[in-house]
Amino acid sequence: MPTSFFQYEMLPTTWFYVSTLIILALFFKFNRFWSVRNLDLIGLVLLTPGLLMLAMRNDQWGYAWLFGVGFFLVIRLIFDNVMVRRPLLEPNLTPGGLTFACFFLVFFIVAAITINRGDQIDTVRTVRLEQILTTRHLQQRIGMNPTSLTIPHEELANLPPGFRPFLAFSERTNLALAPPAKIREEIVRPASPFLPSAEIEAPQILVWSGDTTVPSSLKTDTVQKSPIIPIPPPTLLSETTTPNSLEVPSGATLRIEGEPAPIQTTTALRPSLSTLSLIMSAALLGHLALVFGFLYIGHCHFGNLQTGIACATLYLLHPYTNQMVGRLDHLIPAALILWSVALYRRPLLAGFSLGVAIALVCYPACLVPLWCSFYWKRGWIRFLIGVISVQILFAVLLLFSPESLGSYHEQLLHMLGKSSLFIFSQPDGFWEHYDMIYRLPLMAIFFVLCFGMILWPSRKHLATLLSCSALLLLGIQFWQLHQGGLYMAWYLPMLILTNFRPNLEDRTALSSVAH
Repeated sequence: MPTSFFQYEMLPTTWFYVSTLIILALFFKFNRFWSVRNLDLIGLVLLTPGLLMLAMRNDQWGYAWLFGVGFFLVIRLIFDNVMVRRPLLEPNLTPGGLTFACFFLVFFIVAAITINRGDQIDTVRTVRLEQILTTRHLQQRIGMNPTSLTIPHEELANLPPGFRPFLAFSERTNLALAPPAKIREEIVRPASPFLPSAEIEAPQILVWSGDTTVPSSLKTDTVQKSPIIPIPPPTLLSETTTPNSLEVPSGATLRIEGEPAPIQTTTALRPSLSTLSLIMSAALLGHLALVFGFLYIGHCHFGNLQTGIACATLYLLHPYTNQMVGRLDHLIPAALILWSVALYRRPLLAGFSLGVAIALVCYPACLVPLWCSFYWKRGWIRFLIGVISVQILFAVLLLFSPESLGSYHEQLLHMLGKSSLFIFSQPDGFWEHYDMIYRLPLMAIFFVLCFGMILWPSRKHLATLLSCSALLLLGIQFWQLHQGGLYMAWYLPMLILTNFRPNLEDRTALSSVAH
């Protein structure tokens, strides 16, 4: 079957709309219009416009929309702890049909990773949101070896906190899924459909730049990283002055202001076949781990396998899953957190799984006070042993980390979250457009909530563990400096489980956790 078939079947904008309609058709309770289930589905669907705005390069409004919907979901999760009555609302499809849909949605995920990957894209209409974001990141790195599969040392301080070897591998994943140079040029071109019309109509003036390629009509000697020197607009130049007659400083080139620097056309961006196979395998295993985690929780903890299949189907249908299918820094921590819930009856294994997620991206450390409070009557020591032992193991693994990622001391502090609070010098996302002074009160509220959950709610069971974990992982998005609001995979599985869960008040640590 030709590659183009899958590309045109997986158009991002089409998938946004079609998946939303399918979600409502499968799970919206038309006979109980004013039910909490319908409110939850509307909240999940409302995340889609924010993703569309980001894909259309309207970043400021896109992140603001995600923050607004996130605030609505926070309020919903807070009130979840007082919802005692949880009637079973089955999907609008038979169990056999739902299983069939879940299976083929997994097939679509496989196709998105293996067939519609970066080097197979031949039209700008088929790129995913993750590929658009990677293209913009590459454009910002022009002049800093943008075609390399390694992270420049000057960018290490701007990485999200976590295990730097894992973050470097995640960066390689993003670059491997990036479209070819021709498609990347179309994405960042001012006439592209991904840019607002205001940017298309912006006035253009000539400027000097050492970071771009010289047009054939304006050839001159160039050096890297020369200064940008403005030239008067053409209307202010004398009639006898032409671009060719201008005195060009040594090491400078000409370009039009408002136009992005040309993407360097090179094959160095494409990884080897073995590297590409490893990347695709890691992404596929992450999605499969999430799917089987939903099935395991539905069967073993909810007592209803159909509910687990419904949760997995909703996760696979959500536009975010299809548009961020290969982002390992989103996907792997999400799978580890979900399996921590699946293994909650074994505190040591749950602590080990959550500990790996903490070591990789640091932010899930906010769950430790809540989970220790849940295990307080039985199992908290085993849980902490699992978490701490993993941190020690990863600290030892840093001894074998490449020197190109920094010294051992720098990598250890980075893994422990040094850059998560104030060291992140270049925000990327919501806080790129707003004054970061307003981030401080949000951080204060978050940490008060994080440690306040040791005492509230006073009686903790599996239902509160799900909703409060989703609440904290969602709360991270409000103050995270790196694409805050876009890391939906961290909280989306927990949020879906909270929406579909039955009454779990009897699943406390004292009654469920093994000795």
